[in-house]
Amino acid sequence: MTGSAPGHTIATIGLPSLLKGLLNGVPFPRGTLCAFVGLALISLYYRNAWRQLGKAVEPPSEPVRLESPDGQSWPELRYLQIGAALSVAVFVLAGAADLGKEWLDQLRGAILGFCGAIAVGILGFGFVCLMNLWKELILQLRKASVGSLLVSIPLAILWLAMGFGVLIGMGMVADRSAHYLGALLRPLLWVVITLLFWGLWRGRSRALLVLRLILMLSFSAVILAAAVFMCWWVSSQTAPLLVLFLVLVASLNVAFYSRFVRDTALIDNLVDTRF
Repeated sequence: MTGSAPGHTIATIGLPSLLKGLLNGVPFPRGTLCAFVGLALISLYYRNAWRQLGKAVEPPSEPVRLESPDGQSWPELRYLQIGAALSVAVFVLAGAADLGKEWLDQLRGAILGFCGAIAVGILGFGFVCLMNLWKELILQLRKASVGSLLVSIPLAILWLAMGFGVLIGMGMVADRSAHYLGALLRPLLWVVITLLFWGLWRGRSRALLVLRLILMLSFSAVILAAAVFMCWWVSSQTAPLLVLFLVLVASLNVAFYSRFVRDTALIDNLVDTRF
């Protein structure tokens, strides 16, 4: 009993202090407050946009481009543009709120907030693309039998090894012939890599389907690990609650884009995912 008392006392004292520091956004209280207020306002804005678009309860089977009362043919994009601008403003204000009273310090914080908004936007767009690639892959997997997929695993692994071999060989050739090809080398390599991935995704064999599954699992693991590490590192440099509020602000934009804007933008460019 005596040995456990100090530990219990430390836990009793430390936990309220930790929670108080977390809720106060230490050492960025004003930035955390700006992020919280921005999150509340943008949540209300997108809630109103969701209602105005009239798709909150029963989404249509196919994307429909709505007509707004003022004659605008694509109100979803206008809502997203305004919401994204408000979100960038929240990032900028949150970044500049706690970096001193000098205008140079505030400018530095605003630039950091703007760069953070761009980085989170790119990451969110990547998550949307990844989710839609998974949707296509799942549709293809559902139409293939489990037995045929299991039989195709050795061939898929062989093709994966061959693909890595081709890339390594291309790198060796590029290193040796850089003096001759010059500026054409890098664009040529990207064209070859693009053609390889295009052929991989458009292929119809079971082995290619298994290979796509392996690559998607690998890419998803890398992207998720990078996102978690980025959030952890930024939280360690600023305040966890500040990062949480900003991530939620970005998530609102990503969710609205994925739900309303993307399908409408690609209505004439949808790819047949049948396997």
